[in-house]
Amino acid sequence: MQKIQELNGEVLENLFEHALYQLKIHKEEIDLLNVFPVPDGDTGTNMLYTLQSTLAEIKKQRDKSIKNIAEASIKGSLMGARGNSGVILSQIIRGFAEYIKDKNKIDAEIWVKAWQEATRVAYRAVLKPTEGTILTVLREGVREATRSLKESKDILVITKRMLDKAKEALANTPNLLPILKEAQVVDAGGQGLVYFWEGFLNGLLGKKIEVKEEVSILRDRPELEVIEKHIITYQYCTEFIIVSQETTDFSEFKNWLYSQGDSIVTAEATGMLKVHIHTNNPGKILDRALELGSLSQIKIDNMTEQHEERLRKEMESSVENLSPKKSVGFVVVSWGEGLNQIFNSFSVDFVINGGQTLNPSVEDIKNAVEKINAEKVFLFPNNKNVILAAQQVEKLYKDKVIIIPTRHVLEGIRALVEFNPKDSWEQMKEKFEKGKEKIKIGEITKAIRNTSINGFEIFEGDILGLINDEIAYVGKDINEVVLNLLERLFKEKEEILTIYYGQDISKEEAQKLCNLVSQKYPSLSIELIYGGQPYYYYYLGLE
Repeated sequence: MQKIQELNGEVLENLFEHALYQLKIHKEEIDLLNVFPVPDGDTGTNMLYTLQSTLAEIKKQRDKSIKNIAEASIKGSLMGARGNSGVILSQIIRGFAEYIKDKNKIDAEIWVKAWQEATRVAYRAVLKPTEGTILTVLREGVREATRSLKESKDILVITKRMLDKAKEALANTPNLLPILKEAQVVDAGGQGLVYFWEGFLNGLLGKKIEVKEEVSILRDRPELEVIEKHIITYQYCTEFIIVSQETTDFSEFKNWLYSQGDSIVTAEATGMLKVHIHTNNPGKILDRALELGSLSQIKIDNMTEQHEERLRKEMESSVENLSPKKSVGFVVVSWGEGLNQIFNSFSVDFVINGGQTLNPSVEDIKNAVEKINAEKVFLFPNNKNVILAAQQVEKLYKDKVIIIPTRHVLEGIRALVEFNPKDSWEQMKEKFEKGKEKIKIGEITKAIRNTSINGFEIFEGDILGLINDEIAYVGKDINEVVLNLLERLFKEKEEILTIYYGQDISKEEAQKLCNLVSQKYPSLSIELIYGGQPYYYYYLGLE
């Protein structure tokens, strides 16, 4: 095996391509490792889109110097970071890239020190690091790389040993986190990091990315179109028709296309093949196609230019429509027609569509903040998996953005009840933070897989009652679970219960539940509101 003692910018780009491919083909596997069997932020999806944004920025660089690739990876990973796992991955990439960006070459020593810096930056990004997570897998892998450096200056050997140790550390995560052991899974973020490094190793080994069929990124989930709209991994939309002999077999050519881009659609007739592909090498594809016959109706569009022109026009339009600067503005993350209307009634400036299963990226939040002409902007993430991304935006706008670290949409609503336009922003911040603590929250959803956790044996389709993100009750009937959950929440001093019913519950069903609750808790003042939230049948707010 040939030794690798030095890397350049072009090789780095190739390594990121291989890493992205590994996350693509293993995304669903990583998603299923999430401990709780509830609709969540999906670790694999978040890491995938974070890395896809990274590579998209790298692909824009014409000069493939180490400095350009490194700086592009920092920007791309930060802007695309979503969910806790995506933000941590972005910090790993950032630490690695910051160390190498001013180097003329990457040798074994620089390679290892870059991963050491990645570890330091990633740990610093998490307020309370927990053992048995992606951070543990990262640290143990890099420690092995450090030991390997004393014995070898071969980057390939060091990376293989780093990956092997990371796999070993991943297998040990259930012994460090009891909740993983009970659920009989390894840490999802750690598994994502292993596949990320596995992609790097495959790139160093010179393996080719050969896909026999298109790797779909949840195309059946329309909300992910929101995620994808700002991400352009492949620059040129290429279409053409091959006119050939009636006996021509196009199968080998079609299989080869999957190694050259994405969004591939082919339509075949006798002696003809119509091709649509997003790629960075249209010339290479056309040359290969010419080997099969003549070409017609060739169309190549630069999607990056189109995207940037659209963004420029949007920016010009937003500047033209700027209202006079005000003292404070508000950005919230929410998902559900009724919930969004509630926030709009509080005169929220910008509602970012997101939450469970759809964590907005740093760029999504940043764009919302930039559209508000205010001295201070209060940001309500309203989801535990969005807080880290929100904190990255706060770092970008230290003098403008103020995060109220709401972990649930009902905390955001309760906090905004305290809004008084006559208060200073300091007074608002204090009241918002106290306000979000005044509500007790319950959630009713459906189990999406079988598992055993917190002493519950859970089967796919079971109805789950959650308090503070912990499973508190499991049953088969929605109303039964709500009533049992309220027994845990109600302490005889609460006076108001607000029931928000989701998009899968009819008003009649919700009213029936409301009547049952009224009979059992006659002292409570109950309000029934359409929230329209997906995946969760009910949100319960008790105060």
